[in-house]
Amino acid sequence: MPRRRKRDNAEGQDAFLDILFNVIGILVLIVAFAAISSATTSQVQEVYLGVKSETKKQMLNIICTKNRCIQLDQDDQAQMEKNFSIRVEGRSKSLTPITSASGWMSLEQITKRNSLQSYLENKSAKVYNISMLIYQDSFQVAAAVETIGRKQGYQFRHVFFENGEPISIGISKAYVN
Repeated sequence: MPRRRKRDNAEGQDAFLDILFNVIGILVLIVAFAAISSATTSQVQEVYLGVKSETKKQMLNIICTKNRCIQLDQDDQAQMEKNFSIRVEGRSKSLTPITSASGWMSLEQITKRNSLQSYLENKSAKVYNISMLIYQDSFQVAAAVETIGRKQGYQFRHVFFENGEPISIGISKAYVN
């Protein structure tokens, strides 16, 4: 009977070492590519966060839609009925703006005739903040209102609406920035 030869495990060890070196080689390439990309990518140096605080002041509501704006006084029912379609739902009112009514200020009236500045003179920034209710089609008018208001010392709260979306008014805490 022929003698059996001892089986050589050299082949098995060679395959294991090949796999191990391939994995190490891939890891080295990944680290090299990461180092190259981090050297060419711009990094953020500083981040400023707007801190929002709760306000104890009264709020002036200014609504901007269809490149026009108006101040909404919830206590003046006659003005609300003239400038908004009103629907009462439980403890809140649903308002849809009617910009064809008088009282709505255009961008030209806000910037050139200073009608907004004269209105804000009667409402001190020490007592009031401004709540801006902004529809998507009125960012330019809202920016003009905010520029004038910030110069006079008001803080702002922003609420954004899609075009045609009704405004629901209820009681809640107001946060300003």
